[in-house]
Amino acid sequence: MDVRSGEQERHWFRSERFSLVNGQWYFQTREGTVEGPFDDVREAEMELLLYLRHAEDALFQGVG
Repeated sequence: MDVRSGEQERHWFRSERFSLVNGQWYFQTREGTVEGPFDDVREAEMELLLYLRHAEDALFQGVG
């Protein structure tokens, strides 16, 4: 990513991946899906890690 004219450094933006809606936790993927609901944020984090591991495995196996 190039630095814009007049700026000294790059700025990276990261949206919040986890959401709490009506007492239930969800996470959003880069693909635009919303996964959940989960009872607590820790469960949502664990499921996100499993989701990412599965996506990475599929990428390395040429599936996707």
